[in-house]
Amino acid sequence: MRIVTTLLAATLVVCAAGPGLAQTQAPAAAKKKAAAPAAPASPDWPANAAQSIYLARSTMTALQQAVETGNFTVLRDLGSPRFRAENTAGDLAIKFQALRLTGADLTAVAVITPQLSTPPFLDPQKQLHLVGLFPTQPLEIDFDLSFENVDNRWKISSIAVTTAPAPKRQNSDIGDKDKPTK
Repeated sequence: MRIVTTLLAATLVVCAAGPGLAQTQAPAAAKKKAAAPAAPASPDWPANAAQSIYLARSTMTALQQAVETGNFTVLRDLGSPRFRAENTAGDLAIKFQALRLTGADLTAVAVITPQLSTPPFLDPQKQLHLVGLFPTQPLEIDFDLSFENVDNRWKISSIAVTTAPAPKRQNSDIGDKDKPTK
Protein backbone atom coordinates (compact mmCIF):
# COMPACT_ATOMS: atom_id res chain seq x y z
CA MET A 1 0.00 0.00 0.00
CA ARG A 2 2.81 2.40 0.88
CA ILE A 3 4.52 1.64 -2.44
CA VAL A 4 1.33 2.54 -4.35
CA THR A 5 0.97 5.70 -2.27
CA THR A 6 4.60 6.62 -2.90
CA LEU A 7 4.19 6.01 -6.63
CA LEU A 8 1.05 8.16 -6.66
CA ALA A 9 2.90 10.91 -4.82
CA ALA A 10 5.77 10.73 -7.33
CA THR A 11 3.27 10.91 -10.19
CA LEU A 12 1.74 13.96 -8.57
CA VAL A 13 5.15 15.64 -8.33
CA VAL A 14 5.81 14.95 -12.02
CA CYS A 15 2.33 16.19 -12.98
CA ALA A 16 2.68 19.28 -10.85
CA ALA A 17 6.07 20.05 -12.38
CA GLY A 18 4.71 19.54 -15.90
CA PRO A 19 3.66 23.14 -16.66
CA GLY A 20 7.00 24.50 -15.45
CA LEU A 21 8.90 21.94 -17.48
CA ALA A 22 6.93 22.74 -20.62
CA GLN A 23 8.21 26.31 -20.51
CA THR A 24 11.81 25.13 -20.75
CA GLN A 25 11.25 22.81 -23.71
CA ALA A 26 12.31 23.64 -27.24
CA PRO A 27 9.56 25.34 -29.30
CA ALA A 28 9.01 22.23 -31.48
CA ALA A 29 8.52 20.03 -28.41
CA ALA A 30 6.15 22.57 -26.92
CA LYS A 31 4.12 22.59 -30.18
CA LYS A 32 3.89 18.78 -30.09
CA LYS A 33 2.70 18.92 -26.51
CA ALA A 34 0.15 21.62 -27.36
CA ALA A 35 -1.19 19.52 -30.24
CA ALA A 36 -2.42 16.85 -27.82
CA PRO A 37 -4.36 18.64 -25.06
CA ALA A 38 -5.41 16.61 -22.06
CA ALA A 39 -9.07 15.72 -21.84
CA PRO A 40 -10.91 17.98 -19.40
CA ALA A 41 -12.00 16.49 -16.10
CA SER A 42 -15.54 15.24 -16.28
CA PRO A 43 -17.84 16.80 -13.69
CA ASP A 44 -19.60 13.41 -13.46
CA TRP A 45 -16.53 11.44 -12.37
CA PRO A 46 -14.57 11.74 -9.12
CA ALA A 47 -10.96 12.84 -9.20
CA ASN A 48 -8.36 10.13 -9.70
CA ALA A 49 -5.90 9.23 -6.94
CA ALA A 50 -3.26 11.79 -7.97
CA GLN A 51 -5.86 14.56 -8.25
CA SER A 52 -7.27 13.62 -4.85
CA ILE A 53 -3.83 13.83 -3.24
CA TYR A 54 -3.23 17.18 -4.93
CA LEU A 55 -6.62 18.57 -3.85
CA ALA A 56 -6.12 17.46 -0.24
CA ARG A 57 -2.54 18.80 -0.07
CA SER A 58 -3.23 22.11 -1.80
CA THR A 59 -6.34 22.81 0.27
CA MET A 60 -4.56 21.93 3.50
CA THR A 61 -1.53 24.02 2.48
CA ALA A 62 -3.81 27.00 1.90
CA LEU A 63 -5.37 26.39 5.32
CA GLN A 64 -1.92 26.11 6.91
CA GLN A 65 -0.90 29.46 5.44
CA ALA A 66 -4.17 31.05 6.56
CA VAL A 67 -3.77 29.72 10.10
CA GLU A 68 -0.13 30.83 10.21
CA THR A 69 -0.78 34.36 8.92
CA GLY A 70 -4.29 34.93 10.22
CA ASN A 71 -5.30 35.91 6.67
CA PHE A 72 -8.06 33.63 5.35
CA THR A 73 -8.71 35.61 2.16
CA VAL A 74 -6.83 33.28 -0.20
CA LEU A 75 -8.46 30.18 1.30
CA ARG A 76 -11.86 31.80 0.75
CA ASP A 77 -10.95 32.85 -2.78
CA LEU A 78 -10.04 29.25 -3.68
CA GLY A 79 -13.62 28.24 -2.95
CA SER A 80 -16.62 27.77 -5.17
CA PRO A 81 -18.99 30.71 -5.68
CA ARG A 82 -21.35 29.22 -3.08
CA PHE A 83 -18.48 28.76 -0.57
CA ARG A 84 -17.43 32.40 -1.05
CA ALA A 85 -21.03 33.58 -0.65
CA GLU A 86 -21.44 31.62 2.59
CA ASN A 87 -18.04 32.46 4.16
CA THR A 88 -16.19 35.69 4.69
CA ALA A 89 -12.49 35.59 5.53
CA GLY A 90 -13.53 36.55 9.07
CA ASP A 91 -15.97 33.61 9.26
CA LEU A 92 -13.18 31.23 8.28
CA ALA A 93 -10.83 32.78 10.85
CA ILE A 94 -13.42 32.09 13.55
CA LYS A 95 -14.09 28.56 12.25
CA PHE A 96 -10.39 27.68 12.43
CA GLN A 97 -9.55 29.67 15.57
CA ALA A 98 -9.04 26.47 17.57
CA LEU A 99 -6.36 25.30 15.13
CA ARG A 100 -4.64 28.64 15.44
CA LEU A 101 -4.85 28.75 19.24
CA THR A 102 -3.49 25.23 19.67
CA GLY A 103 -0.53 26.12 17.49
CA ALA A 104 -1.13 23.03 15.35
CA ASP A 105 1.59 22.77 12.73
CA LEU A 106 0.04 21.81 9.41
CA THR A 107 3.20 22.25 7.32
CA ALA A 108 3.76 18.49 7.05
CA VAL A 109 0.77 18.22 4.70
CA ALA A 110 3.04 19.47 1.91
CA VAL A 111 5.18 16.32 2.02
CA ILE A 112 3.13 13.60 3.70
CA THR A 113 0.66 11.62 1.61
CA PRO A 114 -2.87 11.76 2.95
CA GLN A 115 -4.62 8.51 3.81
CA LEU A 116 -8.18 8.53 2.52
CA SER A 117 -10.64 6.65 4.72
CA THR A 118 -13.01 6.22 1.77
CA PRO A 119 -12.40 6.42 -1.97
CA PRO A 120 -13.21 9.83 -3.48
CA PHE A 121 -16.93 9.97 -4.23
CA LEU A 122 -19.57 12.26 -5.69
CA ASP A 123 -22.69 12.96 -3.68
CA PRO A 124 -26.12 13.49 -5.33
CA GLN A 125 -25.27 17.21 -5.76
CA LYS A 126 -22.10 16.19 -7.67
CA GLN A 127 -19.84 17.39 -4.83
CA LEU A 128 -16.52 15.53 -4.67
CA HIS A 129 -15.76 14.33 -1.13
CA LEU A 130 -12.34 13.52 0.32
CA VAL A 131 -12.26 12.19 3.87
CA GLY A 132 -9.14 11.03 5.63
CA LEU A 133 -6.08 12.07 7.57
CA PHE A 134 -2.47 13.09 7.32
CA PRO A 135 -0.54 10.65 9.57
CA THR A 136 1.64 13.25 11.28
CA GLN A 137 3.22 13.08 14.75
CA PRO A 138 2.47 13.96 17.52
CA LEU A 139 -0.95 15.03 16.17
CA GLU A 140 -2.65 13.53 13.14
CA ILE A 141 -4.57 15.93 10.93
CA ASP A 142 -8.08 14.73 10.11
CA PHE A 143 -9.99 16.29 7.21
CA ASP A 144 -13.36 16.21 5.50
CA LEU A 145 -13.19 18.19 2.28
CA SER A 146 -15.81 18.76 -0.42
CA PHE A 147 -15.28 20.27 -3.84
CA GLU A 148 -17.60 21.62 -6.51
CA ASN A 149 -16.74 21.41 -10.18
CA VAL A 150 -16.64 24.97 -11.54
CA ASP A 151 -15.54 25.29 -15.18
CA ASN A 152 -13.87 21.86 -15.00
CA ARG A 153 -11.88 22.77 -11.88
CA TRP A 154 -12.53 21.42 -8.42
CA LYS A 155 -13.19 24.35 -6.06
CA ILE A 156 -13.56 24.07 -2.26
CA SER A 157 -17.21 23.82 -1.23
CA SER A 158 -16.67 22.81 2.41
CA ILE A 159 -13.72 22.18 4.69
CA ALA A 160 -13.54 20.62 8.13
CA VAL A 161 -10.18 19.95 9.81
CA THR A 162 -9.32 18.72 13.28
CA THR A 163 -6.24 17.39 14.99
CA ALA A 164 -6.04 14.47 17.38
CA PRO A 165 -3.22 12.65 19.15
CA ALA A 166 -1.66 10.26 16.67
CA PRO A 167 -1.40 6.61 17.57
CA LYS A 168 2.07 5.59 18.65
CA ARG A 169 4.06 3.95 15.88
CA GLN A 170 4.91 0.35 16.68
CA ASN A 171 8.33 0.56 15.05
CA SER A 172 9.28 3.95 16.49
CA ASP A 173 11.90 2.43 18.78
CA ILE A 174 13.61 0.35 16.07
CA GLY A 175 16.15 3.09 15.46
CA ASP A 176 17.20 3.00 19.13
CA LYS A 177 18.07 -0.70 18.90
CA ASP A 178 20.43 -0.03 16.02
CA LYS A 179 22.43 2.60 17.91
CA PRO A 180 25.77 1.42 19.23
CA THR A 181 26.03 1.13 22.99
CA LYS A 182 28.75 2.94 24.90
